[in-house]
Amino acid sequence: MVTHKNKIFLLIFLVGAVFSIVYFGGFWSSNRQIFSPTNTPDLTSPKPTGSSSPEPTKKPGLTSVPVPMPTGSGNVFYDRPVPWEFLLNNATCKLEGEIKFLGPDLYSHQGALFTYTGVDNPARNILWTITPSDDISVGPNLFSKMPLPNGESLLSIVLPENPKFKTYEFTAKIQYGRLVDDKGNFVTASGNVKVFEKQCDGKTVVVLP
Repeated sequence: MVTHKNKIFLLIFLVGAVFSIVYFGGFWSSNRQIFSPTNTPDLTSPKPTGSSSPEPTKKPGLTSVPVPMPTGSGNVFYDRPVPWEFLLNNATCKLEGEIKFLGPDLYSHQGALFTYTGVDNPARNILWTITPSDDISVGPNLFSKMPLPNGESLLSIVLPENPKFKTYEFTAKIQYGRLVDDKGNFVTASGNVKVFEKQCDGKTVVVLP
């Protein structure tokens, strides 16, 4: 039979046991939270992914528009008629120098030059005379693409397959236009266009090997 004293002792024991369980259980749990290792942040630099960085968006650029060359610059004109105010004198032209052929298609200019002044229009002709006569091609034959009213040009020559002679002389005359009144004077307005021919001074000599 359990005595009253034993009941008291048993009650004290149970209370102590419960207290111990609660106290030490909570302490252990809190210690686990304190001392449990936590995940430390990864301090290594991030590695680049396989995909490359996106290229910056290209802004649309301005379209390059070619600027046309002027047809007339100062007193020099290309591929257009020259204003009559620059053409109040007769045209002139001159040939000079020598061309030496080193082979069928190779030659050297020895001061050979065609010069002219007062040409009014790129459509005017250059008329050549070759002495002695042979089937030789020579240019320029028009003033197209040449500076007007004044300028100069090298000669371009193509020999026949079998030239007949070793030396040739080249002379030329040019066409030019003027605005002329009823009295034959050169004017800038209120006249009629008249075409003239001018025999060029000098000559160019062509020498074959």
